[in-house]
Amino acid sequence: MDLFEQALGDIQGGWVLDIATGRGGFVELLADRLGGYTQIVGVDIATHMIAQAFKNTNQERTHFIQMDARRLGFADESFDTASISASLHHLADTRPILAEMVRVLRPGGHLIVAEMHSSGQTEPQRTMILAHQWIADVDRALDMSHHPTLTRQEIVDRVEVLKLCPVEYYDWSDTDSEPMDKETIMSLEGLIDRYTRRAEGLADCQALRLRGEALRRRLHEVGAQREPVLVVVGRKQ
Repeated sequence: MDLFEQALGDIQGGWVLDIATGRGGFVELLADRLGGYTQIVGVDIATHMIAQAFKNTNQERTHFIQMDARRLGFADESFDTASISASLHHLADTRPILAEMVRVLRPGGHLIVAEMHSSGQTEPQRTMILAHQWIADVDRALDMSHHPTLTRQEIVDRVEVLKLCPVEYYDWSDTDSEPMDKETIMSLEGLIDRYTRRAEGLADCQALRLRGEALRRRLHEVGAQREPVLVVVGRKQ
């Protein structure tokens, strides 16, 4: 049983809201892993992401809307389930969005947070965390909202203030994959090349380029494994 089957398999999702839905990947996962659902609505602030989500998602009972999650255009207690995945680190302030998710949940509804974190990592996992931090620094220099990977405790702290009960925590760590897998290394080298080009012309271009090259060397020395993931499932009282 994988992490999401364990965390979501017993949840009858009902009306589901997916925040910061991006290209719709987590909507597909929800449709596959939830014990059942009536409809899944994905929202994202970026219009081009919504367009891609419509193209990428094959589920019949899904819909996507361009919307600012800080001010959701839904009535109180409109959904049975609300989720956000791999997006907390893109938010300058998570509080208004998480508060909105709780607002639109019905009593007894489930709130799902899935996020990678930087705690307890192996050396190959640390390669991915350093890569993410470098990419986030390039993006921020280009005026994009992208921040370093949160610690596990930082994720827990953000959920605890919502006063959900009960709350369950599910952990996954990539310790079995081959750190020196050639396809993984080639993919990450391509990512390093792409972000090095994106950094060209920035005020701190030279420092970012040197960090990228140090990351490339590390990749060939210790390899890479995906960051640990925490899935939090809580119920609104």
